[in-house]
Amino acid sequence: MFILGIYEEKNRKTKQLIQRSFIQILENKSFDTITIGDITKTAQINRGTFYLHYEDKFDLLDHIEQQLFRDLGDHIDKLQSLYSPASTFEKGQEQLASALFNSIKIHAPLLNIFLSNHGRAGFHFRFRDAFSEKVRLNLEKNEHIHASLKAPMDYLLSFITSAFLGLMEQWIQNGMDKTPEEMTALYIDIISFIQKKNQPIKD
Repeated sequence: MFILGIYEEKNRKTKQLIQRSFIQILENKSFDTITIGDITKTAQINRGTFYLHYEDKFDLLDHIEQQLFRDLGDHIDKLQSLYSPASTFEKGQEQLASALFNSIKIHAPLLNIFLSNHGRAGFHFRFRDAFSEKVRLNLEKNEHIHASLKAPMDYLLSFITSAFLGLMEQWIQNGMDKTPEEMTALYIDIISFIQKKNQPIKD
């Protein structure tokens, strides 16, 4: 049992080494041009060691992306668990936005790489699918709040997800020039503005 524990710990550290080396390369080289040789040279391991843990560079990147999505999701869940139940649609969105932007802040270096030209094509869509599930759960949790909205759930989900991701990408491109709290306030301002524009004008 003790020996097994040592073996598992060694495997974990080797995987971390491979992943760190790969991300380091990805900062300066596009995913399409990275070779297994680049990774093993940077990690100072042989090719056999790499293939003991990953099938190829696509498998390696899949593992890193999925771990990123899990970490983001866990952090969002943890923050949202601290909030009291939302009483309005805006409050529910504010809580979700606060959790999201604080989570993005923590994982910004990796997201910046994956969203750049060095990342693998389609990351935006994979991230959207993963984040969309979090938004859906948030909406279902507060279904009593937005029940009066005329928009079907799938359209509402698409709008909120796209709005969040658009702001997130712009925030990262701007060098994260605002705090998570400022980004949350910005998102709520936009949502409130749209709602006011759609309200019927009273005589």
